[in-house]
Amino acid sequence: MSQENVDFVRASYEFANRTHTPDFDAFVADCEWHTRADLPDAGIRRGHAGLVKLASEWFGAFDHFRLDIEELLDAGDSVVVVTRLRGQVRSSRGEVDLAETQVCKMRDGKVAVVRAYRTKAEALKAVGLEE
Repeated sequence: MSQENVDFVRASYEFANRTHTPDFDAFVADCEWHTRADLPDAGIRRGHAGLVKLASEWFGAFDHFRLDIEELLDAGDSVVVVTRLRGQVRSSRGEVDLAETQVCKMRDGKVAVVRAYRTKAEALKAVGLEE
């Protein structure tokens, strides 16, 4: 089941990059997305409505916004996603290239909780797989 989770999460990120909308079929209805506390969008987005809000914030603030996957790791009931958030800030035309690692906790074959971390090491520690 773990490789299925990895493939499932990869497909949901690819869907979001392609359509600029969340893949609602990939998330349980009562999902949560915890953004990093050190970023301006810090907080928890809940449910599908919260995903819509977060996606509109990200895709609305940047031209050509992408969550590029650098690595996916099986962590049992979670998938660790090493990403780079990339885009061009609309208001300043400055480029953003931000490393972030997200942990997607699965429930019933779908993503239930996403937690974002500054580093891969922090995320691995959170799932008990310290480097």
